Amino acid sequence: MIDKQALFEKFLTVIETPQPLPEYLGEPPESVTEFDPYQMVAEWIALRQEVKQQGKLFQGASNILQAALTEIQSDKASLQQQLAIAQQQELSQADRKALWRDLIGVVDALDRACNHWQAQIADLDLAQTNSANHPQSLWQKLIGKTPDSDKSLSSSSIREILVSDQQGGELIRRSLLDVLRQRQVLPIPALGKSFDAKTMYAVGRQETTEFPENTVIQEVVRGYMWGEQVLREAQVIVAAK
Repeated sequence: MIDKQALFEKFLTVIETPQPLPEYLGEPPESVTEFDPYQMVAEWIALRQEVKQQGKLFQGASNILQAALTEIQSDKASLQQQLAIAQQQELSQADRKALWRDLIGVVDALDRACNHWQAQIADLDLAQTNSANHPQSLWQKLIGKTPDSDKSLSSSSIREILVSDQQGGELIRRSLLDVLRQRQVLPIPALGKSFDAKTMYAVGRQETTEFPENTVIQEVVRGYMWGEQVLREAQVIVAAK
């Protein structure tokens, strides 16, 4: 157990002991701002409180993402059950088509969730990099501890949770795509292809010289085919001269 009183007294002893001037300074400066150790301690306490608050916010975000993943897993189990019922009862073509569309909607939700988790991981990595590059202040050098140490530990734990959530969501997404592929439900190849009015819907045109005219340069919403039938048109942006 750390003796906080002894540590604080040692800290005061260090800052009250006159330090020899480095040789390169030469003559002492004409004016020196008085150092207030009590103000520094107050700022340190306030900073620790801020770090704890940020840790709570990160934990809250992680709990929300975990709840979303649990809900998605529950939806997957429900949809698999519906698939089993569909096979047993030999659903009509219209009913099966509606079911495939429901599954496509779940895949879209998983795509958005995985992209969101990836963005959160990137933001967290950027915040940790910025924190590591921040110069140390006088009190950090004296006591040999940075105020961001607690935050770094918290951020590391949160990053592990986010990566785990992302991997879980991606696994569910691939499983659903495999289920759809086994039933001849496949994505429509669009990006880089010539525009096909039978399977695509152009939501916009963009002038460019990099691609031939009417080439799909962006896929806004992925389309799907069920055998020879179009379950959902691909919404795309095409090149224009």
